[in-house]
Amino acid sequence: MKRSLLTITALVAVLVAALAVAMATRAFGADELAMADLQALASQHSWTELLDSAVRVKPSARTAEWTKLVTSAATHVVEDIDRDSDSGLRAAEKLVAAIPVAEARYGFLKADKPYIAGKAKALSRVVAACSRGGHGCGAFIDALADGIDRFPSGVARQIALLMTEDAAPSQTVRYWALAADDDKDACRNGRLERAVLGVLRGSGGARLADAQRAAIICYDALEIALVSALDAAKAKDPFIANACPVLKAHGTKTVVKKKCP
Repeated sequence: MKRSLLTITALVAVLVAALAVAMATRAFGADELAMADLQALASQHSWTELLDSAVRVKPSARTAEWTKLVTSAATHVVEDIDRDSDSGLRAAEKLVAAIPVAEARYGFLKADKPYIAGKAKALSRVVAACSRGGHGCGAFIDALADGIDRFPSGVARQIALLMTEDAAPSQTVRYWALAADDDKDACRNGRLERAVLGVLRGSGGARLADAQRAAIICYDALEIALVSALDAAKAKDPFIANACPVLKAHGTKTVVKKKCP
């Protein structure tokens, strides 16, 4: 039976919250496993069980082979999702159930290029399914996309549009920047403009670089909006410091010369 995507979104929060409890429980007396136990799970292709169990190997025994087994298991999980012949939404359930928790436990996964490439491919299938009629997809897709900096053509734009249903415009700016990298036609979408201006008007933070990159890529489409916002900005408005690096690199308008230090 298929669950609603709103249920799936809630499941992400539950699983990640449960992770802290599970790890704490294991730290206080849960049975330890040996590398031979993980190797046995790998030989049985029990990939999700391996991911759940590898944390029970004591830290002093976590060798390069342990890292290799964990990475292989995670890679197999995303490959299995991509090959799944069932619906994309059912694949999403599997992804939500296994991947965010594994990445929280094993931070090195996000540095493994083959794993990230496989996850991006599987995620593309989930995004396509959500775009055909899912609701409430944006939040969990954003969580699953963590660590992915390049998507197949068109996917970043689909994610940005899906996130618009669930998130503030500024929260979509990373995907709009990636979408503009992929196809400058995305620059003409009003949602991109709102996302960029929303971040530039704020205090900066982690999304500022994405907003500035999108503004640079899409300068021709955004110039009027950027200059107008600069003209309206009061002294010490964060927009001035955030937007001026982009505007100074492109413009010679009087308002830019006047307001940009």
